[in-house]
Amino acid sequence: MSRLARRSGSGVSAFLASAAAACLAFAAAHAQQSSVEPSRAQGTGQPQYTIRARVPLTIVDVVVTDAKGNPVHGLKQADFTLLEDGKEMKPASFDEHRTDQPDSSIPTPTTQPLPPNTFTNTTAPTLGTGPLTVLILDNLNTPLSNQRILQQRLLGFIDKLPPGQRLEVFNLSEFHLSVLQAFTSDRELLKAAINSKKVTGQIPPVEDLWQDQQNPMAVASDPEEMECNHAALRAQDTLAAMRQIARYLSGMNGRKNLIWFSGSFPLEMSAHGVSCYDVTQDLKAADDQMARAHIVIYPSDPRAMDAMTEPIPHQAQVVRTQSIEHLTMESIAEQTGGKAYYNNNDLAAFAVDALASGSNYYTLTYTPVNQTLDTRFRTITVKVDRPGLNLVYRNGYYAVAPDITLNGTKVEKVSAMQAALMRGALNATQVLFHVTVAQSPRTDAKLPADNQPDAKQMKPPYRHYTISYSIDVHGIDFATSPDGNYRGNFEYGVRVYNADGDEIVNSVSTTISPILPPAVYHSMLRTGANASQQIDVPATGDFFLRIAVHDLASGRVGAIEVPTSSIASQAVPAVATGK
Repeated sequence: MSRLARRSGSGVSAFLASAAAACLAFAAAHAQQSSVEPSRAQGTGQPQYTIRARVPLTIVDVVVTDAKGNPVHGLKQADFTLLEDGKEMKPASFDEHRTDQPDSSIPTPTTQPLPPNTFTNTTAPTLGTGPLTVLILDNLNTPLSNQRILQQRLLGFIDKLPPGQRLEVFNLSEFHLSVLQAFTSDRELLKAAINSKKVTGQIPPVEDLWQDQQNPMAVASDPEEMECNHAALRAQDTLAAMRQIARYLSGMNGRKNLIWFSGSFPLEMSAHGVSCYDVTQDLKAADDQMARAHIVIYPSDPRAMDAMTEPIPHQAQVVRTQSIEHLTMESIAEQTGGKAYYNNNDLAAFAVDALASGSNYYTLTYTPVNQTLDTRFRTITVKVDRPGLNLVYRNGYYAVAPDITLNGTKVEKVSAMQAALMRGALNATQVLFHVTVAQSPRTDAKLPADNQPDAKQMKPPYRHYTISYSIDVHGIDFATSPDGNYRGNFEYGVRVYNADGDEIVNSVSTTISPILPPAVYHSMLRTGANASQQIDVPATGDFFLRIAVHDLASGRVGAIEVPTSSIASQAVPAVATGK
């Protein structure tokens, strides 16, 4: 809810860029030599050029099994028929992925260490032979008693992992989405993450509150409305987590399997016969964003009959609600090409089956014939010219631009840049970059002119930091103009958070629309684009720098988080002061 957008805190100042150099140098000192189009047309508030949004290349993963559920290998492209809205599509590529052969889509990890004070959101997963798989322990939407059972049974699942299988473990609580263990094939590290104290002791959802006779919420004058509001909060936090995960995983090559253990996916609820919230469309949009990031979701409900040790008031209502929630889980799975699991006590078997399903599949890509972004759902149908086979794949996608919702309105109040700059959010990898952070050894009593400090938090003396960017422009959409130049429109910025992460201390943000000659643009594709910013923090104390780059045309973002304690002091260039 509002805690996700607690305070915007970031001012925006437009800098100028040099289009005559092989790399961008975003500094006010170069303004007189630059040849850059303003980011907004005067008087209209609109960009001076138009980027034509087109439906991108569509990726379809197809899991093919026989009557006994075993994966079917060795099929050829000619065996498949691919249709969109009933019209046959010509595949642009075809690949088979299987557990008994290495996957060429998995990148080789980078072993070269970064220079001092250099940080990156480029992810190099640990060595392994299996696909990337993420486990989410969703304590936000799972009763406390089931959380404990889930932990115990997942330990057995870890013991059954194939050698080299890489997993990452997330925890979703009422406060935030966090990484318990980054991608690893080390079973002991994975077990330690699942057993982490961060997983247990979370505030239970409303089903547990019914069983708590000391429940302080029971004094509410309208328990039905209280429950509805509580579920609405969970729904918004769940959607925010889905969007974060999509941005985090999208920059990693290949398919990513997401096994989401959740007691419910709160979709809609009514109080006294009146709808108090309905996030159906928002959930479809978040699910579609997952599919675009090549993420396949396997929703798994850890609630089981043997976990209900005590009768629950309104149990008939709970059963009806769970049935609706299971339909929602199936819809989420179908839209990404996954499978929903519920009504079974063997939680480890859920994960084993999802892992096997997500490791043996065929990938087809195609360019849609219908290139109109009309927000409508495009149905995908895949057929195989062999009898008796079962196919699982995403059932379609919504033809929407990155900044448009399914109902055709402008997207979220919390922008992609704001979400990327939130303290503790996952590192976004849609736009890849390196930053070198230089900390001044001396302090100053004035701030850089473009900094946007919190007056209560920022008191002199200050310490200067210079953030030097190297941005991979493959993640930035540049449109060609009639004069043959390439035009972009993106922003980059930094937020400073206090040690607790609950206050924005200072911020700086730059929006720019460079015009690049073809030779410069193609050079940047090889070398990256350089940029620089200065930001100050209080001279004493621990702080976090949240750094992000956001392409305004496509909505793609990249983000990392750097604690100031990890930055060694060194001389920095002089900065302009104005406060």
